Amino acid sequence: MECADELIAKLSKLEIFSDLNIEDQEHVRLLKAVCGILEPIKFDAGSVIIKEGDVGDALYILHEGTVQVRRKTPNNDQFAVANLTTEQNVFFGEVALVDKDTRSASVYALTDCEALKLDGKEFKELCDKEPLLGYHVMYRISRRIAGALRRSNKDLMLLYEALIDEVHGE
Repeated sequence: MECADELIAKLSKLEIFSDLNIEDQEHVRLLKAVCGILEPIKFDAGSVIIKEGDVGDALYILHEGTVQVRRKTPNNDQFAVANLTTEQNVFFGEVALVDKDTRSASVYALTDCEALKLDGKEFKELCDKEPLLGYHVMYRISRRIAGALRRSNKDLMLLYEALIDEVHGE
């Protein structure tokens, strides 16, 4: 993919690349290397970008448009978790850069969208050549996963306490 200055600036604003400073020429070189393996993909409004339960092997960066993240309930009903726009500098499917993952949510295009696909295998090969890039991105992904784990643990404790209160009739 062509690596315009605007795309380099956009990548640097994404949480996973936020340790890479566009004032540092080495960091710009690394962002250009990432840019070189991005694949732009267009999605029509209403189409599925990621499907919950599927095995994923790529991260997607929302480049244009609006998407909705949806999760399934235990009864297989879907509920909307969030609507995300290009201006929010969002990406989804980041665990695929670490390991092929089972998607934990679905992402639907609410408008016509363009996403930039970052293939996990190609990214790992790039990180083998550019360990500094791998370090920075994996650090950011680890922090994101750790935050999600902390929130999940907190939610589990709240549910546990509510269950205990219900059992004891409080």
